Amino acid sequence: MLQSIREKTSGWIATIILGLIILTMAFFGIETYLTPDVENYAARIEGPAKFLSFGKQTKDVGTNEFRARFDAMRARERQSQGENFNAAEFETVENKRRILDMLIDEALLAMVAERDGIVVPDSVVQKEIMGIESFQTNGKFDATQYQLALQMQQPPVTPQQFQQQVREGLQKELLPRQISESAVAGEKELAEFIRLSGQKRDARALEVPVATIPPMPPTDAEIKAWYDGHAAKYRSEESVAIEYVELDAANVAVDVVADEKALLARYESEKSRFGGSEERYVAHILVKVDPKAPASAWDAAQAKARDIASKARLPGADFAALARQYSDDLGSKDGGGDLGLVQKDTFGQAFDKAVFGMQQGQVSDPVRMPEGWSVIQLRELKSTGAGKSFAEVRAQLESEYLEGERERRFNEISGKLVDAVYANPESLATAAKSVGLSVQRTGSFTSNRGDGIAALEPVRKAAFADEQKNERQVSDPVEISPNHIVVLHVIEHKPSAATPLAQVRDRVIGDVNADRIAKATKANAEALLARLKKGESMDALAAELGGKVFEMPGLMRQAAATQLPPALVAEVFRVAAPKGDQLDAGMAKYAPDRYALITVTKVTDGNVSELDAATRARVLEQFAQARGLVDLRAYVKSLRKQYTIKVAEDRL
Repeated sequence: MLQSIREKTSGWIATIILGLIILTMAFFGIETYLTPDVENYAARIEGPAKFLSFGKQTKDVGTNEFRARFDAMRARERQSQGENFNAAEFETVENKRRILDMLIDEALLAMVAERDGIVVPDSVVQKEIMGIESFQTNGKFDATQYQLALQMQQPPVTPQQFQQQVREGLQKELLPRQISESAVAGEKELAEFIRLSGQKRDARALEVPVATIPPMPPTDAEIKAWYDGHAAKYRSEESVAIEYVELDAANVAVDVVADEKALLARYESEKSRFGGSEERYVAHILVKVDPKAPASAWDAAQAKARDIASKARLPGADFAALARQYSDDLGSKDGGGDLGLVQKDTFGQAFDKAVFGMQQGQVSDPVRMPEGWSVIQLRELKSTGAGKSFAEVRAQLESEYLEGERERRFNEISGKLVDAVYANPESLATAAKSVGLSVQRTGSFTSNRGDGIAALEPVRKAAFADEQKNERQVSDPVEISPNHIVVLHVIEHKPSAATPLAQVRDRVIGDVNADRIAKATKANAEALLARLKKGESMDALAAELGGKVFEMPGLMRQAAATQLPPALVAEVFRVAAPKGDQLDAGMAKYAPDRYALITVTKVTDGNVSELDAATRARVLEQFAQARGLVDLRAYVKSLRKQYTIKVAEDRL
């Protein structure tokens, strides 16, 4: 048998098969067969084939790329929201998909640019690099500074790598910018928008009184039926109890004394700090972006801001005129973008970095602000106040020195604490003992309220995270305030549970009666509305109810401007306009179980002819920008139908 196998594997067929195997190895390498193919994408995008199954475009959004964008957006949201930042909410699958979708959209646009042969010329790349202020000396591109800045990046970047990064960035911006800037808005659209947005309505309202029903205790069957039908209302709240250690730099003891020579040296090195406050006369042009807009919209706005900055740097350019033409900041636009004298910490770190790094007359690159991209001009530098002597600021310097020592000691202790927790993530006592901190305990608390340290929302959020609540892991440091942290460990967890009917019987009876009143009130309101629609007057109904008709002249759609409940204003603008003496009627639920009847007696449309030329141009431009974003979203949506997108949610 073995001899038969040898004969069959030494013939011409075996030779052909062996040759094909050798050719395959030569083209693709034997390592492709020996090395497992480990996929590491968060999303994979495949384009349509050019011929049969050949020529497909493929692009991966890697997990590292996703994580970098996710972390960057989390840092941005944490900075913008401060104490209101909800880490658990940000970590939801839905939010991760939203961020991944942004990356997918960007990748799609990059693939289309590649497919259609959109190329960014070297001259454009060079111009972009030479315009970056960190590569300039005295306002001019400095090749030495350029090389030095690239070497200081972590990790260092070669000029070729940086040029490619800039090229790819510009390539991504080009298509969205072209789509956005190609959008136009017509006069008819403007007129219709002003007609509706500027519309005013005269309305009348009659409040429907809360129904009064004779007291009639619910039967046991009704009580049981209500309890069973609303079981979620009668459950105990989920609760936990924790042990924790608290570390506050303000309470950290430091056994050092500020040296006089060290204080004097610090004074000399930082003397400019005590030379009076520094103010700068600043103007800016804002290209506004919705904070919730996708990255493509931010990129398109940045491209527009760069174009404005280029115009502002041209010889003889009038920055004020450009601000009046392009700025979306209504507060400074008409004044040529003037922000007046600006001190540090007025508009945030990014703004300060640009403003206090410029020379008089300079125009900045676009600076990202919470509301969009800002192009800044430093018009005038002004210094106020006289410098203070060492004796005048010695106490301040000593306090800062000791504060610095406390912060250094705080960082040292917190670092050791974290290391100890990582070494033994299920025991807080061991970690606390290693750094000399005492372990404290709380009583039970819920996710919404607690006492003592549990009154702090960041502590409650950390305690109810799955890793702490279910897996009983010691938490990462929870920042209470700068240089003030808590590390906690859940020691008791009580899940939400149904409360026996006997314990909540009185509450159930109250809820049943409240529901009866609510339903009766709504039924009364609907009956009164039907009478209004049949032609009875609101005044007659008011007299019957012993109520009062409220006149509401000149209402506008913006509820905030009217200081009325939004639901009531919405109903005023939902009701049909009067036709002669025939009035339409509506009903608004403006608060829990509170209803009002509405009639509209007059409608005055907004008039586009009342707009001045500047406002008309600004609104048209805003319309065009909005349409450009809509067109861009529609284009990306159509691309998603042409390309196959595979998402690996388990890697997010």
